[in-house]
Amino acid sequence: MTLSSVPRLFLFTVVTIGALFIYSEITNALSIRELLGLDEATIEKVPSPENKGADPAKKTQTVAKEVNENISTRLEYEELQKIIALVDEKQRTPILADEEAFRKFVRNEADNKSVLSAAFVNKIDQNEKTLFLARRGAENVLREIYLNQLIASKVPADFPAEQQIKDYYDQNKDKFVLEERVHVWQIFLPIKEDMDTKAVELLKKQAESISIDLQKGKIEFGKATQQYSGHENSRVNGGYMGLVKVSDLRPEVQGPLMALAEGTISKPVITDNGIHIFKRGTIVPKQDVALSQVHDQIKKLLNTQIRNQLRKSIYDQARTTYPAGIDDKKIEEWRLKLRTNMPATAATGAN
Repeated sequence: MTLSSVPRLFLFTVVTIGALFIYSEITNALSIRELLGLDEATIEKVPSPENKGADPAKKTQTVAKEVNENISTRLEYEELQKIIALVDEKQRTPILADEEAFRKFVRNEADNKSVLSAAFVNKIDQNEKTLFLARRGAENVLREIYLNQLIASKVPADFPAEQQIKDYYDQNKDKFVLEERVHVWQIFLPIKEDMDTKAVELLKKQAESISIDLQKGKIEFGKATQQYSGHENSRVNGGYMGLVKVSDLRPEVQGPLMALAEGTISKPVITDNGIHIFKRGTIVPKQDVALSQVHDQIKKLLNTQIRNQLRKSIYDQARTTYPAGIDDKKIEEWRLKLRTNMPATAATGAN
């Protein structure tokens, strides 16, 4: 099989999507020389009678020449032009602007061609699993190209317009709100599962003692956190839990915490997983988010929404126009059949 007889997209998929998986299965016992097509089938270590005196180096050159002729491993400008056109503009611009970056890009593409040559010499293209994997990969690529082209033809270039962005903002103002938040510090004493009643009572007394010492100023909160807290993430930050949404606080915590004056210490608060001692910081009131702050996010959201809607419509139309003839009864029949016939490793995902 030569490159001219197989679509380029098909071969590209073999190398980039599935070749490594199939490679490991087919060439598990091959040496690196064999992987590169330099195995005993192409380079004879000891000249045979009919090839007595044959030069291994010349044999290698012959193989390389055949590969170049049949598989076209040379990277030409025309192909490189098509490849670079597929690169996102934000990445393409710096590549073309920098000599070293461009050299690395071209070398990488040339190396890909060399690996493809090795794959052909080792007859990877003749393996049934490789062919199926490549076909499936190519189908996925073609489907996405078709979907993207069709969607692009339906979505106006200037969508969404500024008025559409503003309308969405006005209709969803309740979503663009920063809820009331509060700065919180804590010391956490975990109640472990193996603790008996006596141990829990001793832990409560310890928490009360720590709270009293904090309120009297006998120990600084950060120092007490380092000494007693069992909550690692906040302990390393002096007990600071961050700016927390009040609505996210558990009911048994929200009441005692919000009742504190700023900078004061709570009595021990017991929850189902431990005992907390809180220090309340500043309360940040509920704030509306301005349109200018979320303009780009809304634009991206509307673009995503319309593309998802169009994608669904395309699938619905294709399902009606080109039905695959699948019903729930047949699906269940296939499931039972596959469950019975699939190898154990494939069915369970075992290695």
